[in-house]
Order: sequence, then structure tokens, then C-alpha cells
Amino acid sequence: MVTAFITLKFSRDDFPPDFIFGSGTSAYQVEGAAFQDGRTPSIWDTFTHAAGAPILPFPNMNKVFSNGGRNVHGDTGDIACDEYHKYKEDVKLMVDTGLDAYRFSISWSRIIPDGRGPVNPKGLAYYNNLINELINHGIQPHVTLFHIDLPQVLEDEYGGWVIWWIVYSS
Repeated sequence: MVTAFITLKFSRDDFPPDFIFGSGTSAYQVEGAAFQDGRTPSIWDTFTHAAGAPILPFPNMNKVFSNGGRNVHGDTGDIACDEYHKYKEDVKLMVDTGLDAYRFSISWSRIIPDGRGPVNPKGLAYYNNLINELINHGIQPHVTLFHIDLPQVLEDEYGGWVIWWIVYSS
């Protein structure tokens, strides 16, 4: 097998002056602190802790993923990049990289641990601190409210997001 790499050199001058350079992440993939400060499990915590469990119950999954869509190495988001504790360092790296914007998701199970009801003040404080840090360094925050990390308690109760009454439940 022959692999070739092509190096392309771009600078900001190659883009329109109002072009926004940014990056994006998913809460589950970067935050860590999976069991801290009131956060409850999401469906991804359940999946990654079930060694060898299929991602989705589709019989043709092995045609999509070479490993059948399974978590074969036991990887979890328990620690991840530990952005929950290291968000200031992460924002500094964004500044050093020259980013203008950062798109991140808010973990539903960190903000509203029971899926509905009271808001977790520690979860809210984390996102408030992250947003303030971004703004203080001139980085535009862009928020994704739901990035496929349904609280496990709602999965257990409703059987997933696709059930219509999850939207209307009080």
C-alpha cells in the first residue's frame, strides 16, 4: 500500500477577512468528570461501560463499522480531555491556535441530572465559567443544546428521544 501526503499551506490571508476560524466538540467527548458535581449518566456512559455492547441495535451494523459498532477497547468519556477541570488551559490553547470561535455542547445530564426538574447549580456554573473564559479571550461561544447524549434516566423511562412524549413531558 502506498500512502502519499500532500502538504497545503494556508494562512488567514487566503480567506475572506470576515471568515471565522473555529473548532467544535461534544460534551461527552471532552468534559470528563462523568460522576462529579451532580452529573448523572447519559446514554453514552451506559454504552461505553457495557463492554462489547453494540452502538445501535441494527442487524446490518457490521456493514457500517468494521468492528460491528462495538466499544471493543473499553474506552469511556469518564476522564476524556478533562475540559471540566482544564477549561482555562483549553481556552488558552484556542487563543494560541488563533481560533475565533468555539462550538461546544451542553451535557443535559450535567445541567438537569434527572432529565427534567431542578437545574444543577454546579453544572450551570461550569458552563457559565467556560463561556466567560471564552468571551474574556475574544472567542465566540456557539452552543449546541443537544448532542445525542440523552440522560440515561429518560432513556429508561421513555425508550429514547424518538418517543414524542419526551418533548411534552412535564
